[in-house]
Amino acid sequence: MIDSTTIAAIATPAGRGGVGIVRVSGPEARDVLRALVPAWPDDHPSHKLRLSRIHDEHGDLVDEALCVLMESPHTYTGDDVVEFQCHGGPIILRRVLDAALASGARAAGPGEFTERAFLNGRIDLTQAEAVADLVEATSVSAHKLAMEHLQGSLGAAIRELRTLTMEAVTLVESAIDFAHEEHVYQIEHDEVLQRVDKVIAELRDLKRRFDQGRRQREGVRVVILGPPNAGKSTLFNALHGSERAIVTSIAGTTRDFLEEEIHLEGVALRVVDTAGLRDATDEVEQIGIERSRELQSKADLVIWLVDQEQGLDDDQRRDLEETLARHIETVVVRNKIDLPSTLTADDVALLERFEHVVPTALAADGEREGMDELVGVLTGIAAELTSGEGVLLSRTRHLECVNRALEALGRAKEAVEAGMEHEFVALDLREGLDALGDIVGQVSTDDILNKIFSEFCVGK
Repeated sequence: MIDSTTIAAIATPAGRGGVGIVRVSGPEARDVLRALVPAWPDDHPSHKLRLSRIHDEHGDLVDEALCVLMESPHTYTGDDVVEFQCHGGPIILRRVLDAALASGARAAGPGEFTERAFLNGRIDLTQAEAVADLVEATSVSAHKLAMEHLQGSLGAAIRELRTLTMEAVTLVESAIDFAHEEHVYQIEHDEVLQRVDKVIAELRDLKRRFDQGRRQREGVRVVILGPPNAGKSTLFNALHGSERAIVTSIAGTTRDFLEEEIHLEGVALRVVDTAGLRDATDEVEQIGIERSRELQSKADLVIWLVDQEQGLDDDQRRDLEETLARHIETVVVRNKIDLPSTLTADDVALLERFEHVVPTALAADGEREGMDELVGVLTGIAAELTSGEGVLLSRTRHLECVNRALEALGRAKEAVEAGMEHEFVALDLREGLDALGDIVGQVSTDDILNKIFSEFCVGK
């Protein structure tokens, strides 16, 4: 049910700035405007800024600012919207907001303006999520994907698949009403399968490319692994451009993981420095090593540091072999090339089986040879991991809905091919239809909406 109250909030970040905005939306937005700006003319055009004197509920002058009334339905929320574009001092904005609340508005919750836009049919749920993604974007690729979703690319693709599914539902449910006509079943058998097969194929393609969209939105997960004292923390600091990780000559200095975001050619990389992999007796270090293993299993890209001065032991050889067997995208960094190597011929042959091997000499307080080559390799891999044409899913919620739809439509297809009663086919098709509807918000529960909009900032 759409809330018909009028809401207000500060729509700009906390702190001081040149401009700060207080936003009001709802049926009483015009009344709030007149209460705060008594001189506002009745015939002032919609969507046109006006320099105005803003007063509080006691009649005291608060600020001289640009104000605008945007009349429904051509607004962000679909309701009447008023904005007070004030000087950006926190006291000014707080007093303007308090005056708006005293004039009949209530404080908006997180994401409530965008939720109003969704409930009023201005945007679908994928576009609402794209608003949050656009605000949170820290890379060019994340910004580009959010803009594509905000323009409605994902929503349009899902609605097209819903249309095909609905056509299949209509055919099956019509057959239920006319089951006594013998020729109907064969016609609908072919036509239903044709539509279901197309939807399944499109959904499988979306699922297959999910990681590309997820990486564009969240960044590429990069985990640095290797034995203690191989230079992992030094490499982490070099990539981040700061002394973020503690570097010492003591093995096992890193007990827990550190994570920072870097950007290469517009792509975000979430780089994680981990505890060195070895047989440790210290309980805290053991926990850190276990976390390193867990992070490896979730990584999009592994940077594996090899200390050529120390060489490889049996555990490291086993880890590298397992990495090759699992086809994890890996860059091997053969570190300390300025020192004598103890790598055996078999060790060198093992490393050469990896596509990317970069020689480096990483000193904590000196020259870092090979970093340019390594950054170039990482840039190319990151671009490949985030590449993707056409519509991309980007959120786990989307993927879960696609999986539900695939399961339901798969059952529907099996039911048709097995010649089962139309009622069973219709039930599965309806379940698939609902799963697709959940993506765009055509069939959504309050729990789903509350979870999505709780991620927004207040004022958006």
